Amino acid sequence: MRRRSVWTVVALTAFAGASLGRADVFTGTLYYTTFAGGTNVWDVQYSYNDATHAFSLTNNQGLAALAGADGIIFDAGGNLLVGGQGSNNVFQGTGAGGPWYSATPGDGNSYHLALSPDGKTVYTSNFRGPLDVLPIGTTPGSIQNGTAHAVTAASGNDTGVTQLAFAPNGNVYYVDGNPNGHGDLGLFNLTTDQTTELYGDVVPAHGLIYDNYSGLITMFGDGFTGTIDPNHGNALKTSSVQFACDFDQGATDGHGHALVAGCNGITLLDYSHSGDITHPDYNTTIFGFGNIDDVAPLSGLGSSTPEPGYIALIGVGLPVLFYFNRRRSQVK
Repeated sequence: MRRRSVWTVVALTAFAGASLGRADVFTGTLYYTTFAGGTNVWDVQYSYNDATHAFSLTNNQGLAALAGADGIIFDAGGNLLVGGQGSNNVFQGTGAGGPWYSATPGDGNSYHLALSPDGKTVYTSNFRGPLDVLPIGTTPGSIQNGTAHAVTAASGNDTGVTQLAFAPNGNVYYVDGNPNGHGDLGLFNLTTDQTTELYGDVVPAHGLIYDNYSGLITMFGDGFTGTIDPNHGNALKTSSVQFACDFDQGATDGHGHALVAGCNGITLLDYSHSGDITHPDYNTTIFGFGNIDDVAPLSGLGSSTPEPGYIALIGVGLPVLFYFNRRRSQVK
């Protein structure tokens, strides 16, 4: 089931001693859900060249037809987890042709999902509902029925959550909002199940992740993106333009690129130079993904591999690199 997201460095140069240009080609598999009936769990192969901005999505493949599908992540064993959207289920499965198992979330409906840093718990909820807590292992069928935890407000008015995100420093952030953005944003205490609201009615506050490239808590909603500092919850930034007619959830690859679901398409955001997903260097959308809902993380918690892997160095500049490596080996 595990499929590694990979990147290939292509060296481009004409002569030995010439300046060495470089284009990074990022390839991998994106897993996503749709909110319509029938087949609603899919994967698609992506490729992006950050020099030419060539972006493609190929080999779109249906994996499962579940009773409902919304949020999608991987558990610590590399199995898929899918929020059942109105079916009173959270599903755990191994992909195309494999068995799927289900557990009840506690409150009834499950939409977005978040995996705990130790990989032993899945958190989900109805929109603005109680926090559902489900124990889970690393093998198919290890997910257990969950319990609903009532949410209270330590500061502000948020007595429900839509999604959690975990920062490396131990802070837990939440979004409390309806579909399509415009949610409240703040800190969540998993010991007391209390919210501390930091910002209200944030346009992109719907999908929520920690981005290990920028080191920021990152949001997607209503076609916009946003970030805050994970250490203090301050420095809120939101994009000044709407990149698509809608965003639900986005996946960052750990190298300054994001693939975002919404508006019947998948939007690429390249912020590898700016370092700021609210002001990307390049963006484009490929349509034709009707009723697309959420995408699974490409790096970090909830992904199949924490970091994309390095594959190969190819191209006409390769002989130059061999030449310099040989020179270094001779000069000792």
